[in-house]
Formats: sequence, structure tokens, C-alpha cells
Amino acid sequence: MSNKITISDIASALDISAISVSRALSGKIGVGEELRKKILSKSKEMGYIKATSKNSYKILVLHQRPLVQENSNFAYMIQGIERALQKLDIHYHTEFVDKNNQDEKQLPYKVLKENNFDGVILIGKFTDSYIGLLKQKIKNYIFYTGYSPSCDFDSVWFNFNNGGYKQCEYLIKKGHKDIGFLGRRSILFRNKEKVLGITSALDDYKVPIIKDFFIYIEDNFEENFETSVLKLLMDKRKPSAIICQGDFIAVKLINLLVKNGIRVPEDMSIISSGNTEMASLTQPALTTLDLNIEYSCEIAVELILKRINNPDKPYESITINSTLISRESVKSLI
Repeated sequence: MSNKITISDIASALDISAISVSRALSGKIGVGEELRKKILSKSKEMGYIKATSKNSYKILVLHQRPLVQENSNFAYMIQGIERALQKLDIHYHTEFVDKNNQDEKQLPYKVLKENNFDGVILIGKFTDSYIGLLKQKIKNYIFYTGYSPSCDFDSVWFNFNNGGYKQCEYLIKKGHKDIGFLGRRSILFRNKEKVLGITSALDDYKVPIIKDFFIYIEDNFEENFETSVLKLLMDKRKPSAIICQGDFIAVKLINLLVKNGIRVPEDMSIISSGNTEMASLTQPALTTLDLNIEYSCEIAVELILKRINNPDKPYESITINSTLISRESVKSLI
């Protein structure tokens, strides 16, 4: 086994990120002068030799959704992982694994052809049986956005609990007390986390939780969306604000409300999550949560490098907090 000192070794010795070490050693901006000197000194002390060719790591990036008519942040996540790997000059391959391949336990094409990857980053949810198949070929892996509380593995996830709390608190401080939630039934764990944050904020601010305002759209989304929302609108008491699972649902909701003569935000406020491109283009522009995807991608790459360099370390689950982006879709009632 080679004793060659790596960027990750220096990062571990200084308890800083591999990204910072890479920037300092390559002379790029983004690192303070004092820290840069500290990194250069430590790299010399440890005997680091800068590679003249690409980093020796080889990473496979697998995703389980096609990038066709993509209206969420999924494509941005894949691009963010690629940029983070490129910053560290790491050789990588990206491949789409569809549901049939998982069900039939077909290995990714790149694994069949090369089979010498140091680690794999899994973007999205993969089945346990398919993970077992991959582990026979690639020892080190992490989940990016595919977190599940039932398994032990490294993962990077978004803090939907914190996000739900943040959204609800924002509405409460704007004077809203009749607050609802709208999301898909199929995305159960994520929405449980978000609703926990929402109800925690309502409890903390002594605002009543009105269960009828929390709407979960069943699996056949297109057929059930309008029916579920219109049922809510026909009740005598309606929410003054609705927290939507994501931007796509929020845009559909705004269109349906306008179609039925309900103005946003004059009659009902809408707040969302994702900060996708559509969030700033809709009328009115959406108040939403930015998930800090670029940063989360850098953390995911750092985490797979930590696992490769220390395969016996405890598993880590890192959650990234979101940032509220205030726009025109929320009305102040104060």
C-alpha cells in the first residue's frame, strides 16, 4: 500500500476541508493568507508531493432519475457533484441507473467495463438489494439526498425539519395563524420531517395546529391535486398561508388558486422550497428556501474521500440547513 501523502491527509491533520487545502496548494482564491501559509507549511512538513497528473482517486457517480424535462434541482445536484470533483482534480464517471436495472440487479455499465473505482456517490434513492450488489464491487459509498433512517451509511441530506420550522416561523412573524401544508404522500419521510418542523414552530409560538389544513396528495398526483385543493378551498375556514413541499407544487397551486379567483398573496400566501428557476419566474415570485446545493455537493465529495482514506470510521449523516429567500408570494398581516 502506498504511503503517499494526499490532500485529504493534510486536511485531516489540520481539521479543515479538503477543498480549502486544494485551493491553497493550487494558489486559488477562497483561502485566507494565514490559513494558506499554515497549509503550505503542513504540506511541506508531511512530505506532500503535488501530482503532475490527475488525482489518483477514481469515483463513480450514479443517479436514478433521467435528466429529461427536469424541473427540480436534480440536474443541479449532479452538476454540483461534478464541479466539486473537478475542483479536486478527481477522475470520475457519471451514469444513470434506471429502475429496471435496479430491479433486475444489473451492474452499472462503467462497473462492468472498468471495476476499479475507489468509491461511489449515489444521488437519490437506491434499493437495499442493489446497494448490496454494488458493495461487492465498490467498497466505499455515500448517499447524497438518498437518506433513510433505517440504514447505517454515510449520507448528505437536507435539513427539512429546520426548513419547515424556518418557513412556519417566517409566516407567524408576518402575522399568519391559519397555516397549512401541501405535499405528496409518496415522499413520506421528507414531508414527515418538514411537518415536524412546522408543527414545532406552531407549538413554540402557541399557534393552534389545524389538521384539516395539512393536505397530502395521493400517488396519482395529477388526478388528485385539483380535487384535494378544491376540497380545502370549499371549507368555511381556509388557511391564510400554505407551505408547499416544493416549488413545482407551489406553482401548480398558484395557478389553481388564480383560476378559482383567489389572489396570491392578497387572499392567500404561498411559501415553498427549492429555489428552482421557476421560483423567480412565476407571478408572484415565490418566497422559498434555497437548499445550498453547491455547498452540500462539496460536503458529499469530502465525505466520500474521508471514507476512502478511513474505511473503518463511524458512519456520518450530515444535514445541510437551507436559506430563506423572501419574495412577493407572502403577505404581511401585521
